[in-house]
Amino acid sequence: MPRRLIGPLAGIAAAVAIGGPTGVIAGFGTWWLVARLLRADPERTERLAAERLAPAWPWTLDLLAAGMRAGAPFPQVAFAVADADDSRIGERLSRFAGAIHLGANANEALPELGMLPGAARLARQLDRSGDSGAAIAGGLEQLAASLRAELRTRTEERAGRAAVALIGPLCLCFLPAFVIVGIGPVVFGIVADTLTTGL
Repeated sequence: MPRRLIGPLAGIAAAVAIGGPTGVIAGFGTWWLVARLLRADPERTERLAAERLAPAWPWTLDLLAAGMRAGAPFPQVAFAVADADDSRIGERLSRFAGAIHLGANANEALPELGMLPGAARLARQLDRSGDSGAAIAGGLEQLAASLRAELRTRTEERAGRAAVALIGPLCLCFLPAFVIVGIGPVVFGIVADTLTTGL
């Protein structure tokens, strides 16, 4: 079933299920909501894809730096790395290198890399360095190291947030158990002693 038909069908189903004027309103509301949920957000999709590729991207930059140190021009190195790298990164890198090979500067070819972290810095370094492979190799290595540090920092921040988020559920689980096991017998003993003394 085409995605564009899901919204209208959901709206009709809601209208029929509820019935009357309320059903008509609910049907239109359901149609709008389903259509909005199904509508693709290209920027969000690209951002999520770039986040998934972020851990492998610094290794790609290291390979590019090694090739540039050997003296090969950037497009040639990029094509070779793209063939050997993760296919999802390789496709982006191949399109980027292809645009540069055809005469675009790195900034003009930048959209081909998408939202990969540090892509704009890579383009600036390429445009500044011109054809000097040795000049850009060090910059690529520094960029890779910087991206690894940023990734490590983000990972630590997420781990810290996860630890904080777990405190609430843990308290909800352990506090009742502590009351029942630790305090319950004491209270029960006091009550039992009081009743026994009263008798």
